[in-house]
Amino acid sequence: MVGCSHDNQTNTQEKVEIKAAPKLTNDATTYANEAWKLINQIDHYVYQNQKADLDDKVRKPLRKLSTDWRINVKMTDSVTEGKYALCRKALTSLDSWARETLDGNKTAVERKLDYERDKAQCKDAIANPNLGNTDPKR
Repeated sequence: MVGCSHDNQTNTQEKVEIKAAPKLTNDATTYANEAWKLINQIDHYVYQNQKADLDDKVRKPLRKLSTDWRINVKMTDSVTEGKYALCRKALTSLDSWARETLDGNKTAVERKLDYERDKAQCKDAIANPNLGNTDPKR
C-alpha cells in the first residue's frame, strides 16, 4: 500500500515546470537589437557605481548574450555581421568597464570612454542597418 499512498510525499515534491526551448536565430540583427536593449537597461548600474550589482545584474547577462551571439551567428549564416558587430563590441566594452569599476582600477575611466564610443556606434548601426565592412575605431 506504500506505492498508492498519497500522504505528505506529494506535497513536499516540487513540481517541474516545462518551458519551451529558446528559439535560436543566426540573425545578427536580432542579437544587435537585444544588445541595444540590454545595455540601455543595465549600464546605469555602472554609471552609478553600484558595485554590489555589477556581477549579477551587469556582467552575467552581458557575457551570456555575447556568448550566445558568438555561438549562433557565424559568418556563413548571415552574410556578414557588418556594423552589428559594433553592438557586440559594446557588450564587451561595458563588461570591461564594469570589471574595472568593480576592481577599483584607474583604467575604469578609459573603459567608460571606450564603452560610450562603442554604444554610440551600436546606436548608429541599428539606425542605419547597412551591411558591410566597418572601420575598427573611429
